[in-house]
Amino acid sequence: MNLFFDLLQVALGHRSSLSRTPSEAEWQEAYSQCERQTLVGVAFPALGVLEGEQRAPKKLFMQWYAAAEEIRERNALLNRKTALAVRTFARDGKRSVILKGQGLALLYPDPALRTPGDIDIWVEGTRDETVKYLRKFCPNEEVVYHNMHFPALDDVEMEAHFTPSWFNNPVANRRFQRWCKVQQERLFENTVQLEGAKSEVSVADAAFNRVFVMQHIYRHLFGDGIGLRQVLDYYYVLRQGCDEEARQETLRQIRRMGMARFARALMYVEQRVFGLEDEYLLCAPDEKEGQYLLSEIMRAGNFGKYDSRIVHTAGEPKWHSFVRITRQNWHLVTHYPAEVLCSPLFRAWHYVWRKAKGYR
Repeated sequence: MNLFFDLLQVALGHRSSLSRTPSEAEWQEAYSQCERQTLVGVAFPALGVLEGEQRAPKKLFMQWYAAAEEIRERNALLNRKTALAVRTFARDGKRSVILKGQGLALLYPDPALRTPGDIDIWVEGTRDETVKYLRKFCPNEEVVYHNMHFPALDDVEMEAHFTPSWFNNPVANRRFQRWCKVQQERLFENTVQLEGAKSEVSVADAAFNRVFVMQHIYRHLFGDGIGLRQVLDYYYVLRQGCDEEARQETLRQIRRMGMARFARALMYVEQRVFGLEDEYLLCAPDEKEGQYLLSEIMRAGNFGKYDSRIVHTAGEPKWHSFVRITRQNWHLVTHYPAEVLCSPLFRAWHYVWRKAKGYR
């Protein structure tokens, strides 16, 4: 992976050249890794920096260029649709905050090169109020603990959130939900203008993202897996910087939510892969835990799409899914025992809770 990591660090401005000249096959492998990790766009600027024998093969360069332009077009669409979604909720008296996505893209040197996903919008109000409102437009969509699929826009997936996320561990989850409620009112006032959009949107700020984006990465480790795109998002969150008081407050919340060990592992990955400078670290990196986390990331790819351990069977019975996910997470138990051991309890509770609420 060294050449791949070198390429990413060239793109991020930490290197001016690769450690050695890649063969054509190695260039193809680097591009494949970028695809697996959804980093094709953000890695593309490196091709304009490399000189001489280290330049990418012309055919691959053109392929990469075309892919980057598609990402730009997709981001332009997401910016317009995000602003439209916010305006739509606002017309009905509901304030909202954009989570991750186009808000985090603004932290990148070129926001248009970050591979976009769907729109995650945190809507003002309780879960019951939000579900009642959304079901006026889509009465048959599935409701889960933290969000509801809301297919209201053409060409773009959107999820309306009642809360940004959750933990399996009930103690950590209670603390996280309380913390989120305290943050929301401030975030409504944190407005930005997305390029090409007709109106401003509210996005999560640095203080919120230092905890939330880490938690999002952590949660997906126990679900569909995580990729380097999410880790790069957090790299840019950290590079916004903060004073010592803010850093200590972030660490306090991370410890309260049981993520201290994960934070040390993540700091290692941020440095090893992206070259994050010491001044931006939240805490000292843990090399052993970090190497384990990095191996999981490289094996899984973006949201676990390339992990052979994660197999979704069409029409899979609920009990089969329950057993599969429990087995799937077991290898993490010595690293993050509370979250792994609480996972089957949370999923059992969640099934009963959804039935009691009448949620599909």
